[in-house]
Amino acid sequence: MRSAPDGYTLIINSVGPMAVNPTLYKNLSYNPLTDLVAVAQISDVPNVLVVPASLRIWTMEQFLAYARSRQGDLNYGSTGIGTSSHLSSFMLASRGGFAATHIPYKGAEVLKDLLTGRLQFMFATIPSVIAHIRAGSLTAIAVSSAKRSRSLPEVPTVAESGFPGFEAGSWFGIFAPRGTPPEVIAALNRATNDVIAERAIESRMVDEGADPVGGSPEKFAAFVRSEYEKWRAVVRESGAVVD
Repeated sequence: MRSAPDGYTLIINSVGPMAVNPTLYKNLSYNPLTDLVAVAQISDVPNVLVVPASLRIWTMEQFLAYARSRQGDLNYGSTGIGTSSHLSSFMLASRGGFAATHIPYKGAEVLKDLLTGRLQFMFATIPSVIAHIRAGSLTAIAVSSAKRSRSLPEVPTVAESGFPGFEAGSWFGIFAPRGTPPEVIAALNRATNDVIAERAIESRMVDEGADPVGGSPEKFAAFVRSEYEKWRAVVRESGAVVD
């Protein structure tokens, strides 16, 4: 953010730093919403609700029955306090009428504990678990995006599984320092959209679990602002704090 606003120093950022952290952290020395300028959204990366295959649960209805019958006995993992992984599970538990204990992790250990059954469920980004889903060691129950993921088209959304309006995924986009000239932002935006539209790139992204997006800087900026407003309410409801 202190770099020269000339278009040569950029950052690829995501939902946590941009939309969650301004509420989660009370003493940030910067404001990502005003100190950075949106260039283009690269992708939408939905979270997917996964459970160990050993539970033999395949639908949201079965999962809710399982969770409600074990009030307070379930553990769910995440990649950290205040992450979309954590808050997605909090939202589902709150709206689904069951209690579960959040266990935050800092690395890949969360998947090991999920696979071995120490954790009963988790919302994970599709790229991080798609290999396990394809291998049959994890069962995908629902994705957190507004529409089905192109990477897992057979998996329903949480919204269509009984929770209308539920949307809690991750995403990635390019940002530049505040003060970058509009013509530079426009040039970077065109280049980004051109790359995303390349068939080989698009196919690779979908195969890895990301849905290509693209679009104008203005559209991306409005989306980031809406994500901030949404997650601000969820963070406050959850009581999550870091400092």
